Amino acid sequence: MSAIRVVLADDHPLVRSGIRATLSDEADIELVAEASDAHEVLELSNKTQADVILLDISMPGPSLANTVAALKERCDSRILLLTAYDDDAYVRGAIRAGVAGYLLKDEAAEALVDAIRTVYKGNVWFSRSIVEKMYEWRASEARSAELPELTNREKDVLEAIARGWNNSRIAASLGLAEQTVRNYASSIYDKLGLHSRAEVIVWARKHGYADD
Repeated sequence: MSAIRVVLADDHPLVRSGIRATLSDEADIELVAEASDAHEVLELSNKTQADVILLDISMPGPSLANTVAALKERCDSRILLLTAYDDDAYVRGAIRAGVAGYLLKDEAAEALVDAIRTVYKGNVWFSRSIVEKMYEWRASEARSAELPELTNREKDVLEAIARGWNNSRIAASLGLAEQTVRNYASSIYDKLGLHSRAEVIVWARKHGYADD
């Protein structure tokens, strides 16, 4: 069985040196070329026929999205990001770009080797903290999908209800007539599918109203 051909693209010589040393111990992985910027890795993609490209997320040259798009046009290599950044914007951008993996640089050397083997086989590989982040996004999106669409004024009234205020106090605080507050409250009850003030208070507090 032939070795997995890897191209490493990172603008930090010390990082490349460490990865080179790690991969040299693996009989089934061959580091065939190194690049120090995005332009160079694009040139190498045509020459090396790499199975996996280890790509730093922040290097001189085109943006990550443009670099990944260009690599996908030029070769069939699986793209594994190697980065110190786990900001939401970076992770979401990488996922949209269609990378095969997202590996944080603080992972152990064994994780790098596992990631290369995993993406080479056609699977995806994400660092544990990135997976947890993705689950949090999905949970948040699911919660948002379940929330009714309340107007800004309804949210104001709901927050006041969550604080345990009565209609008179809410009216005085928001500069509304008590009947107007009752109308808003009735609309809130209907949208939430609830029937009592106690149920509304429990729902509101569960969903982050009046946390302070």
